[in-house]
Amino acid sequence: AVCVHDGDSEIWSHATGAAALTPAFRSADIDTVWDLASLTKVLGTTAVVLQMVDSGQVQLDHLLSNWLPSAPAGVTVAHCLQHSSGWPAWRPFFEELDCAMDEWGSASVRSEILHSVLSTELEAAPGQRHRYSDLGMLALGGALEAKTGLRIDALFQERVAQPWGVELTWGHPNAAATEDCPIRGRVIQGEVHDLNAAMLGGAAPHAGLFGTVRQAANAAAVFLHSWQGRGPISQDVMRLAWSQNGPGSHRIGWDSPSGPNSSASSLWPKSGVGHLGFTGCSLWVAPDWSLIVVMGSNRVHPIVEGGSVPNAIPGPRTQAFRALRPALHASILRALGH
Repeated sequence: AVCVHDGDSEIWSHATGAAALTPAFRSADIDTVWDLASLTKVLGTTAVVLQMVDSGQVQLDHLLSNWLPSAPAGVTVAHCLQHSSGWPAWRPFFEELDCAMDEWGSASVRSEILHSVLSTELEAAPGQRHRYSDLGMLALGGALEAKTGLRIDALFQERVAQPWGVELTWGHPNAAATEDCPIRGRVIQGEVHDLNAAMLGGAAPHAGLFGTVRQAANAAAVFLHSWQGRGPISQDVMRLAWSQNGPGSHRIGWDSPSGPNSSASSLWPKSGVGHLGFTGCSLWVAPDWSLIVVMGSNRVHPIVEGGSVPNAIPGPRTQAFRALRPALHASILRALGH
């Protein structure tokens, strides 16, 4: 499903294909709810941080150790959002931690995962290297929870969803199916695909939000309005967030187009921002053109080629999907005269 939006209204939308192939076929339509995966990082966690920065409760250069005394020295909020914390990309906590599945989401399991994150040795000094890292986002989420006393889903509801009118949810019973998960022994429908996020009870700083492409576009429009000076985040904070690069492609939470190989296509402006989700979702914003493009898909259904590890060797279906995204965005831009 695709939604093209100008920040105030929908320009075009389209849906095709299947929301589920198994255990029963279900067609996809424009109202299909998708597992937004890592779009949670920008529409959820980054949104919470920017709201707290704007209200003076957090600064981007604050150390995580202010709230998590066992956090590695020197790691700041900005480092986590720019993916320059020094933490490795990923760890399979669902394999490493010894706990029953019915304990997933409990306070003790969430605490154990955060402890494991904080005790993971950094691979580089904070701020020196760009590596897209779920661990950095998990640590940042833990810091926000420690500061506020609220779990990330409650924090999102209080700071973002309710005041901004954002309709994204943590899981959804009628969502498109994702992987036939070998760990959980069933096709995943309605709960988060990411196993580390599932272990956290489906509410995690790096994954867990669900929504339709229209709902995701409306959520992105709040950021665009703020960049334009008419949203709930001050224009100064929003413009800083969408322009302050770290050592790599990430700005404050949001990624930027990576040249000719960008999933947003080589036509997407360099001032643009966006993000991808492992399940097959993407979100790109061209603020100078007042343009938002959201794509929802379940390309991981019913199997992930090579397994569900993010660094798995891409198979032919994955390669075809990677070619689809830039072709789609280029077609949209050409149709709009850009």
